Amino acid sequence: MLVIWDTNIFLICGFLVTFVTIEGVYMTSLLNKVPQGGWVPFAISAFFLMMMLSWTYGRSKKSLYEAERKMSLSELQDMLSNPSLHRPPGICFFYTDLVNGIPPIIRHYVQHTNSMRKIMVVLTIRTLPIQTVLPEERLVVGKLGVDGVYRCLVQFGYKDFPFTEGEGGEEEGDNCIASVVAKLREEAATTGEDSKLESAMAEGVVFVMGRTILRANKNNGWLARFTIDKLYRFVQKNCRSAISNLGVPPGKTMQVGMLYEM
Repeated sequence: MLVIWDTNIFLICGFLVTFVTIEGVYMTSLLNKVPQGGWVPFAISAFFLMMMLSWTYGRSKKSLYEAERKMSLSELQDMLSNPSLHRPPGICFFYTDLVNGIPPIIRHYVQHTNSMRKIMVVLTIRTLPIQTVLPEERLVVGKLGVDGVYRCLVQFGYKDFPFTEGEGGEEEGDNCIASVVAKLREEAATTGEDSKLESAMAEGVVFVMGRTILRANKNNGWLARFTIDKLYRFVQKNCRSAISNLGVPPGKTMQVGMLYEM
């Protein structure tokens, strides 16, 4: 989806000048009261600025780490074709922030569990900087070139409500699962593939989320180590995952821990 801000440049400049003027007056008035407690708003602003910069820095490092170590299709094909790999029926959704490519958490999961469900869907959730996303553009699905492996991109606007509650007494989050599987069945090339998706849906669904922990190695400076090991980890522990918006039942969710050393 291409997002174009069609806004008049004079309107943008007018807002910028007004905002800077008001904030400038407010800031200069506080400078004269720093000894009497005017430093408190500056301290609060500096704290939140430090937290946001740490979050941005940590997320950029995490994205770069996953992009450099993402799996290739040939590696995934070799891993899934291993005769010793257990392939139980059902669908496995792997949640990842990586939009392009196969995240390394899948390699980690297969190596330590030696199992993978018959159908695997790599799921990514994005909130776009627009009010709403058209229903026909909310789910973008496709095959990854390996039999039984799919990619699904779920897109929301900042005013969109995630999938509504299920009908007919379904658990919260089942409507999301049904919508994604229905979209995959629409894209099925053959009736055999459609039947395989339908039977896998009936066998059961599990969501696998990677619980990644970032750790800076000793080659980094003290500031980078403090930012990653302390500040970013603190914010990460207290943030809410995007997949929580889908209302996936806890009984269908599994977390897999993985250490990213950078």
